[in-house]
Amino acid sequence: MATKTVIIDQIYHDIRDKILKNEYIPGSKLSENSLSVEYNCSRTPVREAIKRLEQDGFVSVLPQSGSYVKELTVKDYQHIAEVRTYLESLAFRLNCEHAVDIAPFSAILDEMDTCDMDDPSDVMRFSDLHFKFHLEMVRSSGNEILLTTFSRLNLNTNSLLFYQRLSNLGKKQTQEEHRKILAYLEKQDRNKGEKFMFAHLWRKRNAYKRSRE
Repeated sequence: MATKTVIIDQIYHDIRDKILKNEYIPGSKLSENSLSVEYNCSRTPVREAIKRLEQDGFVSVLPQSGSYVKELTVKDYQHIAEVRTYLESLAFRLNCEHAVDIAPFSAILDEMDTCDMDDPSDVMRFSDLHFKFHLEMVRSSGNEILLTTFSRLNLNTNSLLFYQRLSNLGKKQTQEEHRKILAYLEKQDRNKGEKFMFAHLWRKRNAYKRSRE
């Protein structure tokens, strides 16, 4: 029989994945009773899993009401983008120090190039690949604390919000910037590359800020 910790981990990861895939949409209620039946367990591990989801920013728990998939505001997205900018700029510098191979990143960008932003399914595929590109940039840094912090920003959902509005022209600009980031990485140009990475991501932060004004 699985231990309590294993059950909690399973429930946590299952619900988290469903939130990221929009199977549980923002604002939807998570019923402890229904989930305990689904996972064939008591309400205690479900409650513990939901508590972890709340700590990681996926769920809001309202007193005497219940648990709901968190609905992020544009202000939230702006703040997330601000933190993300500094985390990924650091990741770029560390990758230069480690002289990481750019081939895996290039392969992701090659696949992104094939996406047609007039096709809704390709928009979603582009968004997922874009998330993968930036996640691999952080993962390659070898800094586990950096990776954990980055992962808690829930960027897969956030990138979907942004790229649903990205045109083929916008994709072209984004991809040109991604290629330039890799060129700096290949040269191990820490200073210019870090500044360019910062500008690339801060532009998104400014877009969120403008939408609030």
